[in-house]
Amino acid sequence: MLQTNVLGHPILQRVPSIYLTRLLLPTPVTSIQVSAAMIVVGVSAGAVIALGYIWAGLALIYLSLVLDAVDGEIVRYKKNYSVRGVYLDLVNHIVVFGAFFFGLTVGVSEAWSVPNIPLLIVGSLGALAMVMRRANGDLYRIIFVRPYRERPEIFKIPPHTPAAGRTEAVQESFSLRRFVRFLLWCAHELHEGGYLIVTLVVAYGAEVLLFGGVPHHPVLSWVIVVYAVTSCVYLAREIASEFRLIEGRLAALDDRFQLK
Repeated sequence: MLQTNVLGHPILQRVPSIYLTRLLLPTPVTSIQVSAAMIVVGVSAGAVIALGYIWAGLALIYLSLVLDAVDGEIVRYKKNYSVRGVYLDLVNHIVVFGAFFFGLTVGVSEAWSVPNIPLLIVGSLGALAMVMRRANGDLYRIIFVRPYRERPEIFKIPPHTPAAGRTEAVQESFSLRRFVRFLLWCAHELHEGGYLIVTLVVAYGAEVLLFGGVPHHPVLSWVIVVYAVTSCVYLAREIASEFRLIEGRLAALDDRFQLK
């Protein structure tokens, strides 16, 4: 009942979350309190990992990810929906993983001793790109609610025309372009919170086993670089795509409001 048609990873989040939800349901703990806790735990994960406690930081960010599912399950069970809860959930999505990635960059670059300056710069840009990507996804709604709905006469928005579905499935033969697109899709999926945590756990575990005692985190450093660079690339692509499609998005929102 609580996990039907919801977002979140079905294994990494939803398997442990339902048991924690079951423990909290008989208590006076509210979904708002859980939402606030997930933000505090997530930001704390960034602070802890920045101080060099990598396993502890990874455990905390995973707990924050699970709590992100728990608050919604409590809401759906008790049916105490709240605008404040939605707001905290959006704050969590915008802030937490950016703060965590920045803390990870500070810790891995050893900023407190002999800092790896290039890694610190690249990782910081990647953390900023993560935050901006989250925020950019909601900008068209802000435009719709503020200037467009207040003064629709000054905007020339073309009518919304849904894209026609394809009637036939086209079987593409193997090609370099298709393979590259598949690799880019895999890299994009790895930015999802659960996969990011798994990647970091595997990378740090391999580093401890294979390069124990080697300074400057030779494995985690490259993981940070890859995530930072791809975050910046995806941000640029998403801004360009949003700029191209913004009028259609506004028209689609307008249609939905008129239908209601």
